[in-house]
Amino acid sequence: MARRPERPLRRSADDAVLGGVCGGLARRLGVSPRLLRALAVLSVIPAGLGLLFYMACWTLIPRAGETRSVATRVCDDRRQLQIVLAVATVALAALVMLQALGLQGPGIFAWPLLLSLVGALCVWRGASDEERAQLQERLDAAPLVNATTSTGWRTIALRACVGAVLLLVGAVLLSKIGTLRGAAIGVFFGAVAVCAGFLVLFAPWWLRTLRDLSSERRERVRAQERANVAAHLHDSVLQTLLLIQKSAAEPTEVIRLARNQERELRHWLFDPRAARVAGGAETFASLAEAIERDVEDAYGVGVELVVVGDCDVDDAVLGILGAGREAAVNAAKWSGTANFSMFAEVEPERVSIFVRDLGAGFDPADVPSDRRGIECSINERMTRVGGRAIVRSTPGTGTEVELVLPRDATSR
Repeated sequence: MARRPERPLRRSADDAVLGGVCGGLARRLGVSPRLLRALAVLSVIPAGLGLLFYMACWTLIPRAGETRSVATRVCDDRRQLQIVLAVATVALAALVMLQALGLQGPGIFAWPLLLSLVGALCVWRGASDEERAQLQERLDAAPLVNATTSTGWRTIALRACVGAVLLLVGAVLLSKIGTLRGAAIGVFFGAVAVCAGFLVLFAPWWLRTLRDLSSERRERVRAQERANVAAHLHDSVLQTLLLIQKSAAEPTEVIRLARNQERELRHWLFDPRAARVAGGAETFASLAEAIERDVEDAYGVGVELVVVGDCDVDDAVLGILGAGREAAVNAAKWSGTANFSMFAEVEPERVSIFVRDLGAGFDPADVPSDRRGIECSINERMTRVGGRAIVRSTPGTGTEVELVLPRDATSR
């Protein structure tokens, strides 16, 4: 009974021996997949053209349930494309060198084989996760390449026989070097047979060794990470918990300890700068974090710090950091809130710090003339380093201090 053709053309996901090409073509043409598989095997005989056609279909035809083909994924991923092109270039150079030396015979069989191997590399690098997992299962189930479950004596005997036959055939072909004129084809296939024999005999053992080494390395890294986490928790978190228990009657001290530990643990886990070598050069970001720590420890308030970018420290950068520290101290002392925000950013044109709170606020015009904290510690300090300070505050709505330092001022 003839099958009804299915559209569009897709590689089969459930009726597949390797890539599902024959299964997909059978559904598209409405014929038996066994017939197409038999024709595919026979088409390999004439110079390997059938294998080349199969690999082309595998890379160019999308898999059932997917919208992108293997070739499309490889072309979209620059790194994978570079790997495939590098391998193809090396193989192409080797074949061109053989032909330049006068070994024309292998070219008839080598070019389709080369292109097929490039296609196989594309498949492995560009296949979807689901297809790659299925390919791995099929390779593991193959008795000649399985490196995990092939412990039965029948499998071992089969592999030994196949490997020995391949080595014998390769040795015979290679032994005829110099006895036959134009024996390039024999040399080529002899080398291929010897390599295949060694792979059949020793590849499973090599693969098993590599997998064991990789598993051991991963376990060692995980054990080291667990040890680092455990040491940090013991040295920092547990000690802080003990201090909190001793200070249970002092809510302010408990809050300060908890905030300090939260900040330290957050930086240790998520801040890439936490891995800096102790005693290294101070930067804008590290000094901004120091302001956060000092203000939280001294006044028991929370500072929500966000730092974007980083730069080296000079007199001008130290000036804006000093003004930012004074603004943070003022917010902690006079805003009346439990926390405030501090945003520091380094841009190509400028360095800026914003300190905002939603506390009591004040009217700058009502500040007594003898209270010159803002004027001396913020405004004049920013003026000396070539920057500017803007203080915005309204009673009952909070205060915002904006500090801006042009980057050209940092080179003075």
